[in-house]
Amino acid sequence: MNAPEILNYLEMLANHSLWVNLSMHILVYMTLLAIFSKTKEKLRSLIFQGVLSTLFLSVTINAVVFGNPFHAVTFGILALSSLVQLFVSKETIQITNSKGILAIALFFIFMGLWYPEFVDKNALLLLVVSPVGVIPCPTLLTTIGLMTLTIPSVNKFQYLITIIMGIVYGVIGVFVFKVYLDITLLVLALYAGSQYFRSLQQTKAITELCSPVLK
Repeated sequence: MNAPEILNYLEMLANHSLWVNLSMHILVYMTLLAIFSKTKEKLRSLIFQGVLSTLFLSVTINAVVFGNPFHAVTFGILALSSLVQLFVSKETIQITNSKGILAIALFFIFMGLWYPEFVDKNALLLLVVSPVGVIPCPTLLTTIGLMTLTIPSVNKFQYLITIIMGIVYGVIGVFVFKVYLDITLLVLALYAGSQYFRSLQQTKAITELCSPVLK
């Protein structure tokens, strides 16, 4: 399919079932509530990874049903990474200690949940029916935002692979499809990438600092 055909496909998909869009929003808001409230650690982690898995699987299933193998493969990989964390990981999901990262992450989560493209509704309704969990870019905005909100407790590999997909889809959205709103996804992915490498450096520094003590 050429660019106009794919954009028409995305618009069709985004408007196919607004009830699905609404249910995906409810899941994200539930995740935010779990992160900010005093939910038990294990339950918080289950909700976080469960919702990420659901969002990625939803995009994957829609791609399979409506015949988009590229979306099916890329989001299938993301869904698999989240499912592994859901059933295997014992990491505790905690909100970031940085107020700056917190503010940035919440802004981009809001952009993903609002995402004023493809669905023709007013600005208020878009906060509950934008195509999160249905098409790639708003889903990646929301999920990378959620992962950034919980850095450094989020799994490093899961974070990295989602960032890479964010860069890929951001570049395609802006430079191929001319959906300039996807600049937000590209900016978020690059920012998240910088936080990822910063977190790696901090982990390495702590390891080097502790290694003489362990010896």
